Amino acid sequence: MSTILTVRGLHKRFGENEVVKNVDLDVEEGEVLVIIGPSGSGKSTFIRCLNSLEEPSAGTVVIGNGAATRAGDRRALGKLREEVGMVFQDYTLFPHMTILANMTLAPIKLKRMSKADAHSNALALLDRVGLKHKANGYPAELSGGQQQRVAIVRALAMRPRLLLFDEPTSALDPETVGEVLKVIKELASEGMTMIVVTHEMGFAREVADRVVFFDGGRIVEVAPPAELFSAPQHQRTRQFLTSVLR
Repeated sequence: MSTILTVRGLHKRFGENEVVKNVDLDVEEGEVLVIIGPSGSGKSTFIRCLNSLEEPSAGTVVIGNGAATRAGDRRALGKLREEVGMVFQDYTLFPHMTILANMTLAPIKLKRMSKADAHSNALALLDRVGLKHKANGYPAELSGGQQQRVAIVRALAMRPRLLLFDEPTSALDPETVGEVLKVIKELASEGMTMIVVTHEMGFAREVADRVVFFDGGRIVEVAPPAELFSAPQHQRTRQFLTSVLR
């Protein structure tokens, strides 16, 4: 396998508050990396830095064999968005646009895809998650779980090399969590490279190749799920897992 993401010395500050502190990370192509940790630990800010939604204060992010994109290099950081897709916890669908229009806006504007190709691709992706019949509807007509499934395939419509998820089930009611996790599991089985920030420990156990425990703006521990959940090496990891798995 080849390395698809290389992060070195990543920092993010908001004024005097340093939220992400000197993070190094490598992700292999086809790997599913799940990030867990307490609220406020900086994990969501960290993945937002990976596709330049938050501009790093220092450090480098490299996708594939590309040149290092350094903090302050807006042109290079912006190009990351062509390689890295993101799914948010609150769907971020445009409410005034149909589902099909939500799906095709970025491929047409950013990828210069023809309207016909963008529509065909969008309908195929919607069909994949059982929502092709909703193509001409609006986000408000969908349940939370349906909106999140649309958000996932909207990200896929850009054909990213890496897909980021920021707590994709946290805004959902318990009955719809499973349908969203099912889509993510299917992507994992197909070899999609993903980084998933989540509080779903069962999902992390089942799907992750490696689990990252994030706390205080730093990576505390990284291990395969069988090791991290059964025999964590760091005391802070043990404290966290004892609390959330109780």
